[in-house]
Amino acid sequence: MNSQQHIHNLRVQLLAMSRVSQRALDYAIKGYELRNLDFARQVPAVNSELEGHHRQIKDLSRELMSGSSNIPSDSRFVFAAASINTALHVTYTAAAEIAQDSLRLLESSGIHGCAALERMGQLVNGSMRLCVVALFQQDATHAKTVLRRQEAARLRELTSIGLHPHIGRWAGAQGDFERSVIRSLGEVAKQAHEMADAILFWLEGKSCVAVARSGRHLSLDLPSRPEGGATLSYMPPKVTQRLSC
Repeated sequence: MNSQQHIHNLRVQLLAMSRVSQRALDYAIKGYELRNLDFARQVPAVNSELEGHHRQIKDLSRELMSGSSNIPSDSRFVFAAASINTALHVTYTAAAEIAQDSLRLLESSGIHGCAALERMGQLVNGSMRLCVVALFQQDATHAKTVLRRQEAARLRELTSIGLHPHIGRWAGAQGDFERSVIRSLGEVAKQAHEMADAILFWLEGKSCVAVARSGRHLSLDLPSRPEGGATLSYMPPKVTQRLSC
């Protein structure tokens, strides 16, 4: 099989995994938003499918990294795919934790609604959805939207437990549930940022995060960053507001 066929197969697997991972996140969030057992149960049901895509992407990426390509965009795509694969896998793991927590509470005492938590889920889900659209359409505009400083700052604020003082009102299972969901959504927000960064690197060569994290080196003719130039790393902003239900 030639390298172009490998690249094609890698893209097919990556798109398939992005669909599964984003759908799992969507179901997990709907599970606690709507207090719906059926949505939450859909998340673990796709675990084997997602793990299959994850393994194939790892194998294809490893094989392509060991070779060489005369097409810079293909080389960048291979590195980006490895980073995106990790981000999607971590996102699914976080979604599965949300679904598991929701199932446990729904089957016992039930979930108390929280507008702030639901808003957080919608924003994080929206960022991940933008990343998936950017991947499918090969459109850097959507990735840049996720990477905008104000967007990252808003997500970081929403996923800070310290900004949800109302959690202290809930003792026991409800408080534990909300803290766990906030942590999981915070992880997804971070992965959306990493995924957007990798997509931008693939499409425009403007970030080398994907290469640095691969632990491997290819000569890609990457543009050098000017002295004191901006970076796209995930920087926690200052807290500006407090949220409550």
